[in-house]
Amino acid sequence: MNELINLLQEFAFNLAVLALPVISAFLIALLKAWIDKVLADVEAQRPKLAEAIKEAVSLAVKAAEGMELGGFIEDKKQYALNIAQNWLDSEGWDEVDIDVLEAAIEAEVLKVFNRVKAGPEADMRNWNAW
Repeated sequence: MNELINLLQEFAFNLAVLALPVISAFLIALLKAWIDKVLADVEAQRPKLAEAIKEAVSLAVKAAEGMELGGFIEDKKQYALNIAQNWLDSEGWDEVDIDVLEAAIEAEVLKVFNRVKAGPEADMRNWNAW
């Protein structure tokens, strides 16, 4: 009986190991879809706010990357959130939900990561900014 249990445990472990990459890819796709939906909802309801969020997030992500490269910060995400929130507050957009801002930062990081992965021939203006 113990041999059957051990065999089943080993099978379950191996199945989990094989399924992990598929599950991870699925979760990333779900996260991206949720981010896109949140940003689309904001843009549909208040286009000027969506534009302000995009500008703040772009600035914040670049600032966080530079500060981390310089060794001044360790938590780029929190730094980017603070920069974006402060910029939006200073522009009069103090009602922005932190979850929306966090989703926008995640979307910008994914966009920048994919742009860097594509190489210098992809959108040279933004490539040079990084």
